[in-house]
Order: sequence, then structure tokens, then C-alpha cells
Amino acid sequence: MNLFARTTTVITSSTAVQTEQPTHRDVVKEMASYATPDTRKGLSIFIADFSLFFASFAAVLFVPSLALKIVASVIAGIKLANLAAIAHDAAHNSLTPSRRLNWWISVLSFMPCLFNYRLWVYDHHALHHPHTNGEHVDSYQPLSKPAYDALSSMQKRWYRFTRSGNPLAFGCYYILQRWSRVKFMPGAFLPKAHRASAWKHTAFVVAYFAIMMTVLVTAPLYAPVGLVTAVVLGFALPFFIFQSLLSASLYINHTHPDIPWLNGDTSLSKKLKPEHMTVHLRFPKWFAALIHNFYEHPAHHAYPAIPCYRLWDAQARLNQMLGARAIVMRFSLPALKTVFEQCKLYDYENHCWLDFNGRPTTPTCRLILENQQSLIDA
Repeated sequence: MNLFARTTTVITSSTAVQTEQPTHRDVVKEMASYATPDTRKGLSIFIADFSLFFASFAAVLFVPSLALKIVASVIAGIKLANLAAIAHDAAHNSLTPSRRLNWWISVLSFMPCLFNYRLWVYDHHALHHPHTNGEHVDSYQPLSKPAYDALSSMQKRWYRFTRSGNPLAFGCYYILQRWSRVKFMPGAFLPKAHRASAWKHTAFVVAYFAIMMTVLVTAPLYAPVGLVTAVVLGFALPFFIFQSLLSASLYINHTHPDIPWLNGDTSLSKKLKPEHMTVHLRFPKWFAALIHNFYEHPAHHAYPAIPCYRLWDAQARLNQMLGARAIVMRFSLPALKTVFEQCKLYDYENHCWLDFNGRPTTPTCRLILENQQSLIDA
């Protein structure tokens, strides 16, 4: 009973409760009405964030005050996160009506993020969306208790660190376990048919990185900045901030007591629909707009072709349709702290979260219980 009480503290469901749940076909049909890309909006968002990133980069080099250089560096990191969100939309071909323009926007937005467009498209389109929270390797895929026990002592410490909720842990996790393995250079996970294109995109990103580092290393020759300051504030800090923000967002979007993770159970994965496999972290509308509605994530999974500037309205409608089954969490530090504390290991048989000693910290996922009950009723 106490565990359930802890879980409900982080959940706020939509007030519109329906007695009959819409089918996935109903959801898709409704969400399709929001998939209306606009060239002016999509292009203006890209130009604004692209310009702000490079303006912040220039400020690191040319403003005289160290304090202002640090502020500019932080802004550059935030803008990288914004560019990644824009590239995500463009790669889904949803930012503008033009497929070619979307490709250019996505490649150019991923460029300062040091993301390989081809690798990202394969990992995101072919693995993440069709098999959300599935058995393929994905961001913050939780270990079972037996898998955790099989780790070395060093690996256990690393796993505990990455799931601690520590802001530093988010950046370290993503750089070492996601970006370096599946976002930068082709590896064994990529089918051979995609490797030639992926290497071309790697060369493009490496060329950008070489130019950027040349600019930073030579900066003391033409700007009021030292070598270490230029490299740390011009590259290292913005890149780490970006990786941390992206990593934290991916964790939050797919980690919650009411969201299941699957481990090879294809029969169950076919029953679970995309709109139930991610969290809506609710922010004020003005703040959600600043981050391109990145946390209106269930609507995106329900219909990936919705552009980011339509997601706020789409998510509101989806919450209304799902009623009490909408997984909505209002942003607050206590709510996030509860999720971090509860979600350490996952019991893939009973579908609940465990602590590192194997003790349940949450009840069985309600989505699993509802599916089991529907089978009994049938």
C-alpha cells in the first residue's frame, strides 16, 4: 500500500476520464489532423536556434568578461539541445513539407551536435520507434536483478552512478554509452546497406569538428581568450551540457512506474500501443515552447509526423482521449526524485521496478495489469 502511495505522488492524470478507451486507430486518426508542417514555422525555428548557437559560440571568444563567456557557453549547450530536437523533427520529415529541406535542416542541425545523421535515423526510426522499450539496446534500458548481479564490482558502480539522477551522470552516460557507440561512427549494429552513407556523414561531422577545433585553438591569436578557456567554454562545456540535457530527457521520457519495459515478449509488445509507452512531463506552455515541446512525447510516439510546434495541442487532445490512462507527470523536483529512487532495476516477469537488493519499489505496471485483465474478460 505504501509503495502504491509513493507511485501516485508522481502521477497526475487528465481530468477527462472516459468509460471507453479509444482504439489505437482512433488515436492515429485524431493525431493525423495535427500533422500539418509549415515551411515558414519550421525554417524560422531552425534559423533562430542555429544562429543563436553560433552567436553564443562567437561570444565565448570575443566578449571580454569571463563571466559572460561562461554564460555564453551555457547558452551554446542549451542551443545544441534545441538543435537536436529540431534535427529530430526534420529527420522524421515533419518540420517542413519539403523532404529535401528537412534533410538539409536535420544534417545541419546535427552537425554542431557531432551526431551522424544516418546513424541517428537508423537507431531512432528502425529500432526505437517500432520497438519502444523493447529488447534492443536503447537509452537507459534497465537491467534485471540477475543481469545486475552478473556485473563486475566496477560495472555495478557505473550502473548505480548512471541511474542516480546526478546531473553529471547523465552526460557521462550518454557520451560513453550512446553517442560514442551509436551516434558518431558506424559499428556492428548498423546493417551493411547503410554503412557507406554513414561513413560519409561521419566524414562530414569530423570535418566540422576539425574546423571548429582549429578556430578554438587559434583563437588567442585574434580574440581576447586563452587557449584553455577557448577549448573548454567553446566546446567541452557546451557539448557536455547538451549531452546531459538530451540524456536526462530520454531517461524521463521512458522511465516511470506506469511504463513497462519488455524483454523479448513479442505477444505483449503487439498489445501495447505507442501512446502508452512514454511519459508526458508537463511544463508551462511558454517553457514547453522554448524547448520545442520535447516532453509532449506520447503524442509524438502516437504519430511521429506531428511537427514540434503542433505537439502542445496534439498532446492536450491525446490526454483528453486517453483520460485516466494518460501517463502525465507535472514537472517538480520531488516527482523526479521519486522516479530516480524507484526505478533502478526492472523485473521483466512481474513488470515492476526493484531496488538494487531486488526488492519491489513499485506495484506491477498498471498497463500490464489492464492487458492481463482484458485477456481474462475476453
